This record gives sequence, structure tokens and C-alpha cells, in this order.
Amino acid sequence: MEPLDSINPDSQQPSLLKTDYVRQMLSTTAKWAKFLGIIGFIACGFVILAALSMFTLGNTLSEIPNMPVAFMTGGFLGTMYLLAAALYFFPSRYLYQFAEKLNLALQSEDETQLILALDKNKSFFKFVGIMTLITVCLYVFFFIAFMVIQVAFGGNIVTPQL
Repeated sequence: MEPLDSINPDSQQPSLLKTDYVRQMLSTTAKWAKFLGIIGFIACGFVILAALSMFTLGNTLSEIPNMPVAFMTGGFLGTMYLLAAALYFFPSRYLYQFAEKLNLALQSEDETQLILALDKNKSFFKFVGIMTLITVCLYVFFFIAFMVIQVAFGGNIVTPQL
């Protein structure tokens, strides 16, 4: 990205923020980004509540007889939910910041604010892209691991009876 100091807002190029159609598109984009950011924050709150309930109900889960996966106690599940909430928080934050900077750029017609908004948008897509790549790699890894385990046990993996 070009440093902000090297951007000359007084150049002879027409400003994108002065075109009505572009302003309308950016305004609509800002509204949707803010909406999705707020929905993301609310979803994070619900996931945190679920994590807290997993922590409090955790001992009950470990007392279930013949539980197929013993490590799936409340502490483990609660920790996984908190991790999921933390991972979901950052894209929501980037979207919300993008919307706020974009609205500020539209109100003040300041292209530097537009550049800062686009930087937040870039951060959102970079984060989501990296998380998608990690998820796909984990899917491939678990698929291969499952196949190797199937071959190692001759396709006869014993599952516990409930």
C-alpha cells in the first residue's frame, strides 16, 4: 500500500467521493457492512454465553455413562466456544471499522478516510481468507487422517455402544 503521506488529494484527478453514483454505492456498502458487523458482535455475545453455559454444565457432561468422547467435557467445549467467539470477533470488528471510516469519508469528502476504510476492508478479507485457507487445510488433514486410521484398523473401527 502506498504511504498516506505520498497521496496528494489536490491532484488533477476527479475525486470519487464527488460522484453521486459512487457516493450512493459507498453509502449502501457502509450500511450493510455496519449491519453485518453489529450482527457479528451479537453472534459473538451468544457464543460467549454458550461458552459460559458449557463451563457451568461441564461436570454434568462428564458424568454421563458411556460418553463416547471423554474429553468433550464442559471445560474443553467452553474453551472451544471462546476460541470461536474470538475468531469471529475480528472480522466483525474490521467490518464495523470499515463502515465507520467509510461513513466518515462520505461525510467529510476526505479521500484519506476512504483509503483508511479500504484498508479495514482489506484487513477483513485478509483475515477471512486466511481462516478459510486454514479451515480447508484442516478438512484435508482430517480426511487423510481418517483414511489412514481406517486402513490401519482394516475398516473396523469400534464405536462405543450407548
